[in-house]
Amino acid sequence: MAIKIVFLDDSSTILKVLTYTISDLVQEGIIEVETYSDSQTFAKLLKDEAIEFDVLFTDINMPEFSGYDICALARSIEKYENHIIIAITTEISKASKSKGKELGFSGWITKISAPEVMRSKISNIIRLLEPKGAKS
Repeated sequence: MAIKIVFLDDSSTILKVLTYTISDLVQEGIIEVETYSDSQTFAKLLKDEAIEFDVLFTDINMPEFSGYDICALARSIEKYENHIIIAITTEISKASKSKGKELGFSGWITKISAPEVMRSKISNIIRLLEPKGAKS
């Protein structure tokens, strides 16, 4: 069964880069990817428990609902409280990371990382979720 990944970012360019970066994993059937660019719509899906995912990668700085808001909301809903939520952001300050940790982010990837670095980090997370004996 494929691992379900969701990318949430208000930049369509970033969403395209992220999905392209891991497109081979999609083609191999290792992961399924959904993308969302509207944090308000995504927040409603969370509140309604109408979205399924194993890992959520979210931007921090978005209109309407920030990635911090999305993480806090997900952690307040029993269905999502233990899901992996990773920030993908340009925010690199210790204060930003500390706030993210307090709110329940599982990890942090900077957007300024080269695509191969981002892919490596995403692949490492996927490997943690793969059933034993599966290959990536």
